[in-house]
Amino acid sequence: MEQESFKYYAFISYSHKDKKTAKRLQRRLERYHLPSAIQKTYPDLPKSLRPVFIDDSDLVANGTLRTALEANLERSNYLIVVCSPCSAKSEYVNDEVEYFIRRGRADRIIPLIIDGVPHAENPSEECFPRALLSLPRESELLGIDLKKFGERDAFLRVIASMLRLDLDSFVSREAKERKRRAMIFTPIAAALVIVAGILVWNNIRLSSFFSDNSANAQFTIAFAYYCKQDYGQAMEWFKKAAEQGYANAQYSIGIMYRRGEGVEQDYSQAMEWFKKAAEQGYALAQGIIGDMYHQGLGVEQDYVQAMEWFKKAADQGDIAAQCIIGLMYRDGEGVEQDYAQAMDWFRKAAEQGHAAAQNDIGFLYYQGLGVEQDYVQAMEWFKKAAEQGDAPAQCNIGLMYRDGEGVEQDYAQAMDWFRKAAEQGQADAQYAIGIMYHEGQGVEQDYSQALEWFKKAAEQGYADAQGIIGDMYYQGLGVEQDYGQAMEWFKKAAEQGYANAQYSIGIMYRRGEGVEQDYSQAMDWFRKAAEQGNAYAQTAIGQMYRDGEGVEQDYAKAMDWFRKAAEQGYADAEAQLEELSRDLQPQN
Repeated sequence: MEQESFKYYAFISYSHKDKKTAKRLQRRLERYHLPSAIQKTYPDLPKSLRPVFIDDSDLVANGTLRTALEANLERSNYLIVVCSPCSAKSEYVNDEVEYFIRRGRADRIIPLIIDGVPHAENPSEECFPRALLSLPRESELLGIDLKKFGERDAFLRVIASMLRLDLDSFVSREAKERKRRAMIFTPIAAALVIVAGILVWNNIRLSSFFSDNSANAQFTIAFAYYCKQDYGQAMEWFKKAAEQGYANAQYSIGIMYRRGEGVEQDYSQAMEWFKKAAEQGYALAQGIIGDMYHQGLGVEQDYVQAMEWFKKAADQGDIAAQCIIGLMYRDGEGVEQDYAQAMDWFRKAAEQGHAAAQNDIGFLYYQGLGVEQDYVQAMEWFKKAAEQGDAPAQCNIGLMYRDGEGVEQDYAQAMDWFRKAAEQGQADAQYAIGIMYHEGQGVEQDYSQALEWFKKAAEQGYADAQGIIGDMYYQGLGVEQDYGQAMEWFKKAAEQGYANAQYSIGIMYRRGEGVEQDYSQAMDWFRKAAEQGNAYAQTAIGQMYRDGEGVEQDYAKAMDWFRKAAEQGYADAEAQLEELSRDLQPQN
């Protein structure tokens, strides 16, 4: 990896008025661990992005970089510019950007916009320093807008840019992993309702044994109000019990603050109440504190703290905590990546019937992580989870039947399993069913059916589905050809960073399909896709430079872009590169 020749993975350039955001970015980057699924696909990528340099000193803007700063810039792989009207006015930020540009590394500058707009008509709103604004059109950088994407997704986009990963795939995998982990705690909530229900029943029958001031009785009354969704009364009674040190009530108050039930959502308050219960050894509270540190809810994201709290709960037999400890060992979050440890923790939970852990064991066997790849074992574990209704496991079984992995290829079985998962709203399965109808795999090809299933997934924000719906409207497959609808769907996917959709929008602007022909817009969209390594877009940019479409004709740049695509094995780019090289050879 290129990182080996650099001391720092990135240098964060910022105005000290934006220090809080810059420090938060540094912490997130240094604590980030690449998901194992992406590591498996790209084994040469680093597992972490440490260290990231940030200058903590109070600088005086005299326009000259200190020698030490210049040395650290030189030793940094990427320059992340925290862009705001304040940083746009900072001479130091401008000097740091200029330094990277002078060193021929403009393509390694990543602007993160936290306020203002680039190329603003109103100078007071300008967020790009002069050096960024002065870049020529073909080198102009696109910023990642924190307000548009939200802090979590904006930071993920910064990470994807540094790792040169396909953005739509990367963000999609990250989102799935977050959703997957959130689902681990669903059984906790269900168990709490069941346990509390039992308590209500028993307390109603035994109420004569409790005085009015009994914490048990107060909790019973609170839970009865909670079930009726009278959150105000529920909170009052939970607090009466909590003030007597009743851990279940303290935990319940934390849940209400976390969810914003009857009170304004407040993660800090939730954490305070969870800690009161956790200090009494209450496992559910310990596990949920771990989850809050893991997600950075009400506290700075801290995988080490998360692991400590998860282990407190896991040591008491909390199966959800055991499962997520397995995930953290699998992905190297807060600990060194260790697939053997991951398998041990998954097994602890799986042996107690935890479906998500069973699915995770199947995943380790499927990928061959820490164990020899074994599709038969993978299928066995997926089936244990699927029989409990675990939608991801059902979808995984469908994929194995569809592709003939560990079993004889069987489209009918694949469809059955995909449907089980799809009926639970699993977007991957809905998309997979759409593909089977679209391609005629085990069913008669039916574009109308395909479109229906793609739309189910697309409504959940599934970028691949949004992109293929755009393509169906573009080609008129199962619907009347409609460039307006195609553009709408392409843009939904493109806004999530889906490279194929960005390329398709570029094509429509280049050809003037459904929009006025606009080479400048076409080039902008092609660049978005090309920066993610999309070979089609790279080839299209090469063609535009070759033919002088919206840019000055430039054969050298055309060849550079054709070469980028050809290096990925794209045959059309190889042919165009060869043809252009031949045409440019001097004639005898």
